[in-house]
Amino acid sequence: MYDLISPGGYGRSWARKYMFLKEKCYANHSAILRIMAILFVFLFAGCDTTVPQAEPLNFMARVQSKTEDGVRVSSAVLSPEESALRFSMPLAKQDIQPVWVEIENRKDKELYLMLLSVDPNYFSPAEVAWRFRASADDISNTSMTLPQKVEYFFDAQIPIIIKPRSTVSGFVYTNLDPGRKAYSIEIIGKSEAHAFEFFQEIPGFESDYSETNIQTIYSPDKIKNLNLAQLRQYLEDLPCCASGGDRKTPGDPLNLVIVGRGDLVFATMARRGWDFTETARLDSIGRTVVSSLFKSNYRTSPVSPLYLFGRRQDAALQKVRATLNERNHLRLWRAPVNLDGEPVWVGQISRDIGVKLSSVTFISHKIDPIVDEARLYVTLDTIASRSLRAVGYVSGVGFSDRTSGRINYTKDPYYTDGNRVVLILSDEKTPSDRINYLPWEQPPGRN
Repeated sequence: MYDLISPGGYGRSWARKYMFLKEKCYANHSAILRIMAILFVFLFAGCDTTVPQAEPLNFMARVQSKTEDGVRVSSAVLSPEESALRFSMPLAKQDIQPVWVEIENRKDKELYLMLLSVDPNYFSPAEVAWRFRASADDISNTSMTLPQKVEYFFDAQIPIIIKPRSTVSGFVYTNLDPGRKAYSIEIIGKSEAHAFEFFQEIPGFESDYSETNIQTIYSPDKIKNLNLAQLRQYLEDLPCCASGGDRKTPGDPLNLVIVGRGDLVFATMARRGWDFTETARLDSIGRTVVSSLFKSNYRTSPVSPLYLFGRRQDAALQKVRATLNERNHLRLWRAPVNLDGEPVWVGQISRDIGVKLSSVTFISHKIDPIVDEARLYVTLDTIASRSLRAVGYVSGVGFSDRTSGRINYTKDPYYTDGNRVVLILSDEKTPSDRINYLPWEQPPGRN
């Protein structure tokens, strides 16, 4: 079995160098942020930075339905505009996202909805009502008292008991997920259980992925179908890195490959807390500056474009910590190849440890120089998702250490064992002891 917990085997000297770079970055952090604030005011004062709002949509037009053994489940996630119209209160401003669910029980016995499967931290009707206890929060023409609001949200909630040969519908009040939502709907009964997986994009959210029509990037005759041996050779022949904004200078190393349909890939990431990033606009860049200044969380902050296959990334995702300044982020490009019919995505992942000014991108995150740490993180994340069927490593990036270190497009140094991790996903839940470890490259162990 591979040593999956190894980031590259650089020893304690690398840890010391990492801490030195991190301390140096934060020593200059306050000055950098002050400069960014001045530049932000200068550049964006007087500009229209209004976030484009989607027209109110009928969420019922986006309903997805799934059926299994006499149970049909339909569901749709409401956008902020839709939930405000449906409930006459801006639920999204309180980080509440209603999910509409309909369950048809075609069986002759009673079934039960597991609300925790939709969101383990869902809101009760009374909690939602309390968030809007002030009459000023009610955007309808008639004001309701708090008890009336509790009853209002209770009546709209889906019943958890589904009688034999009956259908129920209503809402689950979940925590807000911007851009996309992955969730399960579990139905249980005596001696039986059913789990339905859903993944939906939220209207009105602008991301690289929402602006890319994956189906039209390549014509069908341009996509080659490869077996495992051919895929390994193809990946080893790819360039070491994506290109920077000038489309010539090497950027971050291409150290990640994911095999799977787009909906499977992004649902897997969403279940592990990854968000699509917003497209870079004046308002999203401005919010990035403000979030960095005040060390606040901005889950969907944009990433700068990198280029592969002649285009910018098809999708970018990130998992933010307590502040925007620290995050894991990745970029993915749909490759013109399949593995036994399954799409192949080539990507780049790195961990941000701070924010700096850049002569090429104005504002940039400083990356953890040991980029294999981020590669390890996403590998462990997919194992934890139980969607990982197989994993292996291929060469192609090229080895670099502190004596032969490289720099990316924004002049950050990085070190790597030179391998790319290949993560092959499956619709079937796969426990960690059943993952197939491909006999390819072996990452060195930690010294």
